[in-house]
Amino acid sequence: MRNFKVAYNFTAVLSLFPTENGGRKKPVYDHYRPAFSFSSPNQLTGEITFIGQTELQPGSTANIMVKLIPSRLVSLQLKGGDPFKIMEGNKIVGTGVIQEIKDEHRIMNTPVN
Repeated sequence: MRNFKVAYNFTAVLSLFPTENGGRKKPVYDHYRPAFSFSSPNQLTGEITFIGQTELQPGSTANIMVKLIPSRLVSLQLKGGDPFKIMEGNKIVGTGVIQEIKDEHRIMNTPVN
């Protein structure tokens, strides 16, 4: 059996919850690294880069580029239209929808002898 990790790069629309609705108190900036949840109990790490801006205030929406860190827990079925949550610890601070998958990488795990 071959083990491999999968990484995705995709564009998405992200909305941060307003502070008064349990969201963050401060804005997020390029290279923000929250946990992502895609209708699964597993949380994945990814990095957000904003398209056409450098920060996002609580209660606002932006177009983003996401690079998910390679993991064996990543679903092989991510596609445009899939929703996700972004989390800080166990707290959901925003939601998003994948717009377009730009790249999918499968990285083979090599056994250690």
